Amino acid sequence: MLRYYCEEDKENLVKLIEKMEIKEDVGEWGELIANSQKILLYEQNGIKGFSYYSTYDNDEEKIAQISLFVDSDYRLSGIGTALYKETEKLISESDPDFVSVYMRVESENPIPFAEKMGFTKWWGSPELIYRGGAFPKTDLEFVKYEDKFFDEFLKVVQDSYYDLHEKNDMKPYLAPEHSVEEYKLNNKDKVYLVLDHDEIVASVTTGIGEVDNLMVAPRYQGKGYGRKALQFGMNKMLEEGYNDIRICFVEGNENAEKLYTSLGFKPYHNTQVYRKFL
Repeated sequence: MLRYYCEEDKENLVKLIEKMEIKEDVGEWGELIANSQKILLYEQNGIKGFSYYSTYDNDEEKIAQISLFVDSDYRLSGIGTALYKETEKLISESDPDFVSVYMRVESENPIPFAEKMGFTKWWGSPELIYRGGAFPKTDLEFVKYEDKFFDEFLKVVQDSYYDLHEKNDMKPYLAPEHSVEEYKLNNKDKVYLVLDHDEIVASVTTGIGEVDNLMVAPRYQGKGYGRKALQFGMNKMLEEGYNDIRICFVEGNENAEKLYTSLGFKPYHNTQVYRKFL
């Protein structure tokens, strides 16, 4: 039976999430509830699966993002199909440009199911992990980001990511100001810059055991600034006590992949993003 989630389901749904070991995919419970427009359950002598979705605008498109999970003991029984089809009906009411789904594929591969439901590949994002020691101190001088650098920072973001976004149809290709403020500068105290007078050469942003952003202005690329900026950021996190440091990149960015693996990063997760135009 398909039905909507209610508060009384929380205990049983949390147990299912723990059993399936998907807490890392689902995230914190409060965020799941706050960010989901609808949570749909499949119940048959207990909760056997669930799905939820949210919608967002990227300035050019309205996108619905869906997540769907089925108890591993009850897969291949039609539960996933029933959940998806009903969730798609709900999503269609908000008239998005397309539906996207993010899938971890290193263990149980959900891609065949997504393709069966009509999805095609959009882009991929491998996540790597570093579990080594510190690097020698760099000879570059790093300064913390200040708002006086915003216009220059915005230009570097736009110049650095435009080609990659266009190649993978990740709109908007040219990042708007509010997007840079919200995502690239969401933790200003952890953004470090290398400057040539008032011009930004490179930037690295550290997070919670994760390199949140690394970029080098196009005209300075290929000169070792990216390697030194990354080593600086990693040393910062190692000093803060993080033993594992993670970093993501978009498939096809061969220069980034080569840099990360040369510094000792190893494969950790492989996220594939698929989409379906309704």
